[in-house]
Amino acid sequence: MDSGKNPLSGALIFALGVLTLGTAIYFLALRPPLLPEDIRHSGIDIATLPPAFFDWLGVVFRSWGGFIAGFGIVLLGIGTFMLTGRTRWLSWATAAGVLVAFGRFVYGNTILSSDFLWFIAILFLLAAGSALSLLLRHRR
Repeated sequence: MDSGKNPLSGALIFALGVLTLGTAIYFLALRPPLLPEDIRHSGIDIATLPPAFFDWLGVVFRSWGGFIAGFGIVLLGIGTFMLTGRTRWLSWATAAGVLVAFGRFVYGNTILSSDFLWFIAILFLLAAGSALSLLLRHRR
C-alpha cells in the first residue's frame, strides 16, 4: 500500500499553503475596501460612495479571507500528509479548514443580515458536522 509520501510535491503544496495563508491574512486584516486597480477598472469616483459601502466591502473581503484561510489550511494538511504519510494531517487540516471558511462566511452574513443566512447556516452546520466526524475518527 502506498504511504502517500511524496516529499517534493508535499514541500511544494506546503509552501503554497503558507503563501495562501499569507494571502488570507492580507484579506482578513490588511486589504483596503478598494484597491487602486478597483477604482481604475470601475471608473468609480470614491468620493460619491457612502461610508456604508466601504463597511460592506470590508465584511465581504474578510469573508473571502476566511475562505482563502480555510483553503490554505487544507493545503498545509495535504502538504504535511505528503511529507509524512500520516492521514491524521488530512483529517485535522480539513476539519480546521472547513470550520474557518464556513465559520467566517456565516459570521459575515450574520453581520450583513443576509437574506440567505438560512442557507449559509446549513452550509456551516454541514461543515461543523464534517469537522466533528473527522476529528472523532482521528482523535487517537
